[in-house]
Amino acid sequence: MRLTVVMPTYNRCDLLGRALHGLLDQTAAPADYEIVVVDDGSTDDTPAVIQSISAPPDRFRFFRQENTGPAAARNRGVLEARGDIILFTGDDCLPDRTLVQEHLKAHDQAGDVGVIGLVTWHPEIEITPFMAFLETGPQFGFGQIANPEDVPIWHFYTANCSVQRHRIEQVGGFDEDFRYAAFEDMEFAYRMKQRGLRFIYRAAAKTYHHHPTTFQQHLARQRITGMSAALFYKKHPELKVDIGIAHSSRMTTALKFWEAATEYAFALGVREGLTGEDQPGQADIEAMEADPKRAAAGRAWVRDIFGTMDPDKEELIALREELHRMKQDWEQVSSRRLYRWCEGLARAGWSLLHRLGIGRPPKGT
Repeated sequence: MRLTVVMPTYNRCDLLGRALHGLLDQTAAPADYEIVVVDDGSTDDTPAVIQSISAPPDRFRFFRQENTGPAAARNRGVLEARGDIILFTGDDCLPDRTLVQEHLKAHDQAGDVGVIGLVTWHPEIEITPFMAFLETGPQFGFGQIANPEDVPIWHFYTANCSVQRHRIEQVGGFDEDFRYAAFEDMEFAYRMKQRGLRFIYRAAAKTYHHHPTTFQQHLARQRITGMSAALFYKKHPELKVDIGIAHSSRMTTALKFWEAATEYAFALGVREGLTGEDQPGQADIEAMEADPKRAAAGRAWVRDIFGTMDPDKEELIALREELHRMKQDWEQVSSRRLYRWCEGLARAGWSLLHRLGIGRPPKGT
């Protein structure tokens, strides 16, 4: 068995069947790969969907566990896998028919590497402007990859990636302290990177993300991502800047929030003014005040940050001291230049008076 597809699933029975049928209908030879699904304690009809899949056990197997998160579910899948290569994907991803074949091809050509494939929105769902924006970097930033032959860990998305099984075993698999699908994949990649694993990107290994997302849903996910980022930082404090912990703890974040909120409110007023209405539209007001508790929490957060010292106050103090020294140096340099200019002017004046036979030049002329 060359490759095992490992898929954790949780309460996504409406899409799971399509994803599994897509994985079974691949251009790769059936003997080259198998599919292992781990049901992470679903409470919907997931077990029934899995039972309905008609495939021999040498091609498809499934396991069920209590809900402990995607990291633990993937580890269970790796434990049960028989392939030398493990391909991770998600239950909300519908694979291109060549997905498995392209991953195998990449490993055959590049050797012992981690392979990252393309994840893009499924063409049958409506891609809103916000979803198109997410694809430029905030969610899947494949266009930001500068060198496909050496990809940073921040692009290692378990929606579509594969690694040699021995690499997973070498670092002990995913860290199960991560209970949510956020940063657990990149933290896993970081530990493999520390052991010398190189990651490559192959756009031909494609899967389609069938998961429409709204702005409100993305904000909710960002809160979970923030909690996972804090856990990542505790385990690897040397990545404080890369993870965003340093930036999030500074006043600049509150300033950006304040500017964006006030600019949005101002823009609403401009739009309503141009349309000739005296008051903002009710829909806009409701959108701004849809969650009063969250709005109050946001205001309190801003007030707390503006009313206290920055958590990185040592850095700010050092910066202020450096600016003060620069100002003193500038003043000193400026005074020195003024003195030299005056001195030169005086020497020129004494020289002129000397030529006219009046007085004597200053010493040194």
